[in-house]
Amino acid sequence: MEDYVLKSLSEDYAKEICSWKYEGEYSIYNFSDWDVVVKNKWGLLIKEKRELEFIAILLNSELVAYGRISEKEDKAVIGIGLKPSFCGKGYGKDIVKLLVQECIRRFPKYPITLEVRSFNKRAINCYKSIGFEIKDKYMENTFDGAVDEFYYMEYD
Repeated sequence: MEDYVLKSLSEDYAKEICSWKYEGEYSIYNFSDWDVVVKNKWGLLIKEKRELEFIAILLNSELVAYGRISEKEDKAVIGIGLKPSFCGKGYGKDIVKLLVQECIRRFPKYPITLEVRSFNKRAINCYKSIGFEIKDKYMENTFDGAVDEFYYMEYD
């Protein structure tokens, strides 16, 4: 595994993440501009929440991904965002493995879970390759007012 560094997600890193732009169907994962995040007081803005739940993942001093680890209903929940220029190049496996290790450290007794849109075959294949299994499929309202199909996955 490459030499990744996990750090607290600073405001500067959060602003950088807001500038990441994904293409095509993956554009659904684009964050709003930082001023919109500030206006809406979303979690990425709130220092305490950022430091508690979000992780900056660096490779050679470059922010290449972020993770979010939270606890919900006695489960550890992972969220991941990979810098667009690193997508589809094999970095996801290492980064998800790092987040699983961090979940185990933070919540050793909890099952590790995540949600992923069902169209995102690239991410689903990545998650399956390191031990996640699809446990459920459902429709869910999204932050933009749409309804999308999601898979609920658990780490085995």
